[in-house]
Amino acid sequence: MKLSIIRTTLLVSAILSANAAIALNPEPINKCNSYSLACRNTLISRLSSEQLNPFLRLIQSGTDDREAKNYNQAIQTFQAALQLAQRLNYADGQWLARYNMAQTYLESDNFPKALELHQQNLAFFLQRQEDFDDKTKAPYTLIYISDIYTAQKNYAKAIESLNQAIAFIEKVNLSPYSDSKARVLQQLGMNYFLAGNMPAADTNLAASLAAYQNIRKQRVGEQLAQQVDYSYEIEVNRWRQQVLVAQNRFNEALELAEQNRARAFVGLLASRLNSTSEFPATDDAPNIEQIKQIAKAENATLVTYSVIYDFNPQGAFWAENYQKFRATKLLIWVIKPTGEVAFRRSNIVSGNASLQEIVRQARASIGARGIGISVTAARVVNNNRPNNAQTAELKQLHQLLIQPIANLLPTNPSNRIIFIPQDFLFLVPFPALQDSAGKYLIEKHTILTSPSIQVLQLTRSQQQRIQQEAKGILIVGNPTMPSIRVSPNQPPQQLPSLPGAEKEAIAIAKMFATQPLLGANATKATVLESLSKARIVHLATHGLLDDIGGFFSSLALAPTDRDNGFLTAREIISLKLSAELVVLSACDTGRGQISGDGVVGLSRSLIGAGVPSVIVSLWSVPDAPTASLMTAFYQNLKSGSDKAQALRSAMLKTMKDYPNPINWAAFTLIGAANSSGTLQAVTGGVSVANNSNTNSTQAAVRYYTVFPVPDNVTDYRESPSLRVPGEVDIFFHSTLSFEQLIDFYRQAYRQRGLTENTGNTRLTKDSAQLVFFGSPNGKRIIIQASEDYLGRGFRSVSVRFE
Repeated sequence: MKLSIIRTTLLVSAILSANAAIALNPEPINKCNSYSLACRNTLISRLSSEQLNPFLRLIQSGTDDREAKNYNQAIQTFQAALQLAQRLNYADGQWLARYNMAQTYLESDNFPKALELHQQNLAFFLQRQEDFDDKTKAPYTLIYISDIYTAQKNYAKAIESLNQAIAFIEKVNLSPYSDSKARVLQQLGMNYFLAGNMPAADTNLAASLAAYQNIRKQRVGEQLAQQVDYSYEIEVNRWRQQVLVAQNRFNEALELAEQNRARAFVGLLASRLNSTSEFPATDDAPNIEQIKQIAKAENATLVTYSVIYDFNPQGAFWAENYQKFRATKLLIWVIKPTGEVAFRRSNIVSGNASLQEIVRQARASIGARGIGISVTAARVVNNNRPNNAQTAELKQLHQLLIQPIANLLPTNPSNRIIFIPQDFLFLVPFPALQDSAGKYLIEKHTILTSPSIQVLQLTRSQQQRIQQEAKGILIVGNPTMPSIRVSPNQPPQQLPSLPGAEKEAIAIAKMFATQPLLGANATKATVLESLSKARIVHLATHGLLDDIGGFFSSLALAPTDRDNGFLTAREIISLKLSAELVVLSACDTGRGQISGDGVVGLSRSLIGAGVPSVIVSLWSVPDAPTASLMTAFYQNLKSGSDKAQALRSAMLKTMKDYPNPINWAAFTLIGAANSSGTLQAVTGGVSVANNSNTNSTQAAVRYYTVFPVPDNVTDYRESPSLRVPGEVDIFFHSTLSFEQLIDFYRQAYRQRGLTENTGNTRLTKDSAQLVFFGSPNGKRIIIQASEDYLGRGFRSVSVRFE
C-alpha cells in the first residue's frame, strides 16, 4: 500500500517561522508557543544560526531527495542530520531527523522500519521532555504510529495508540491554540469508522470538528473567525459525512456538507451585505429547512456534490492538495423547489481511472487542454459532430454525475438546475455531458452553478441591494496587450492580440447603442473608474491564472506608465461594484486554484465585490463561436429571458452552427439567475474620464486598501488586520533583494503620495523595514522583510497597517 506523506517543508517552515517572527516582530518573545515545532528558546538561546543552518540544509536536501524518489540518498542525508543533531545535543533536531527517515521508509513501503523510528522518537521524547519546548511531539508521534497500524488495517492497535495520545494531552497542559487534541480525535473517529463502529466514530469526529472551530475562533477572535482558513475542518467534515450516511442520516450529512463549503467566502459576502443594514445577512451555515427555502426562493432544483477520497493515513487533506488523493465515491443530494430532498451515491470503481483523470480526459477529448496563456488563438473545431472518443468521455462523466439522479431532475427544459460542485468538479463542462442516447445535458435542462447553497441566498440579496442608478453597460474588447514573463529566464513578451474579441465588443456595443473601450483606451485606470457605474460589464480579453491561491489571477488591460495593465483578483475583490452581471469572455476565466473553499479567482472576486451574477469560461473558446454565442445571449436577455435561460438558448443556437462542445460549452453562469427589469432595459454606456493618467488606486470605491506587490511572488497570503478593522494584511516570499524591495515600495508609495518615515527605515544583511505615512485611513504602512534561513534565495515579506 502506497502512502503519501506530509511534506517535511511544513515542519521546517515551523522552525523558520520562529526566526521570521523574531526578525519581523520588534517586541520581545518571552514565552514559547506550545503549538510551534520549535520556538525562540530552542533556536536562539541554545543554538546559534551558524550551528542551526547546516542541520536545516541537510533536512531540506533530504526532503528534495525523497520528493525525487531517491530514497537511499534521502535516508543517508537524514542520517547525517541525525548525527549532527546528536553532536549538537539538539533534541528537536534529533526528533525531526528520525521523523523524516520514518516518512521516507513509509513512502518506500517499509512499514516495520518506519514504525521502529517513530517508536524510538516517542521513547526519546518521554526520556528528555525537559529539552523540548513543543510538548505536542508526543501526541503527534503517537498519531504517526497509529497511521501505520491503520494502513495495516490493525484498527485496534491504532485506537490504542490514539488513546495514549489523549491521555498524554490531558496530563500536560497544552496551549488552547494547539490543534493536537482535535487531530487525535479526528484520527480516532476515522479509525472507528473504518472499524465499523459508527456511534464512536460520530462522537469523536463531532468533538474534533468542535475543537477545530474553537481553535479557529480563539486564534483570530470571534469577529474575524469566519474570514480565515477552514482547511483544518475540511477533512474531518468529509469523514463525518460518511458516518452520517452510513447511519442513513442523509439530511444531517447535507447540512454538514454545506457547513464548510465556501465558508470563508460566505463570511466575506455576509459581512459586506451587513454593511448595508437594509439587507442583513448571516454567515451561519443553513439547516435543512433553510436549504429547502433557498431552493424554493430560487425556484430551482439544487444538486450538491461531495467528493470522498481514499483514506490516506500519512497525508492530511488540505484545501490545496486534493489533487494528490484518489476520489472513491460521490455523495449527491437533490433538493427540489417543492421541498423534497433525495440522496444518492456514485461509486467510482477502483480499477478504472480516478475521477480527477476522467474529468481531465473529458475536457481534453473536446480540446480543452491546460490553463493560462495561449500563444496562439483557439481554433474552431470542425462542424461535424464530436467523434466517438469525445462521446465516450462525456458519457462516462454523465454516468457518474447525472445518471444516479436523472429521475430526480425536472423534465421541463426551462426549469433550472443549480449544480454545487466540489474540488475538480468545478472544471466539469456540465452542459456538454451526454446521456446514453447522445443528448447533451443543456438540451434537456437550464443549468447554472454556485460555490455553495448559501452563496445562492447571498447573491440573491446582493441583487436586491444593487443601486438602481447603475443603468449602462461597460464593454471592453482587445485592449493593447500588456507583456508578461512566461518563465523567469525569458524576457517579457506581449500577450497576443485578440481581433475576434474586438469584433465581438463592437457588435455587442451596437446592440446597446454605445461605444466599447478598445486598444489603448482600455486602460486599467479607465476600466476601474467605469466598473462602479455599470449595470452590465462585458470584458473580452485575456484571463490569466495563478497557482498561489488565485489572488493574482488577472484580466489583461492596456498598460500605461503608471501600471502594468493587469487587473488582479485581489484588486477586484476590494472594490464596491454595482453591476448586476459581469461577463468574462476571456481565456480560462472560470478557472483558478480550486479548493475545498470553492473556486478562488476572478469569479469569486467579482461576486465578493458585489456582483450577483458572473458568466465565465472554463477554457479558451474560438473567436467566431464566442461572438455568435455572446450576441445571442444579449439578444435573449434584452427580449426578457432571465440570465440562465438566455445563456442556454444562446448555447443551443451556437451548437447548430458549431456542434463541437469546445465551441459552445465553456461558459457557465455562477450566482443569481433572475434578471431585474433594469438589466433588461440597459442601454447606453457609462461616462468615463478616459484619462490614462488617472490614479487607478484612487479612482474606484474600495472596501479596503490593496497593498502593491512585486512580480513573481510565492506563498502569498492575506489575513484580516488585527490592528485596523476592515483592512487586510499580506505576507509573501520574493526573490528580490532587500535593496530591490526597498526601491519597489519607495517608488510605489511615492507615486501614491505617501511619505516615508526615514527614521524607521532599516536595512541589514538579513532584514529590512520601511514605514510610510499618509495612507487614506490615516494609519502607518509597515513593510518588513527577513532572509530565508535555509538559504533558498527568497525573502519573507509582510505588509500591514499599524
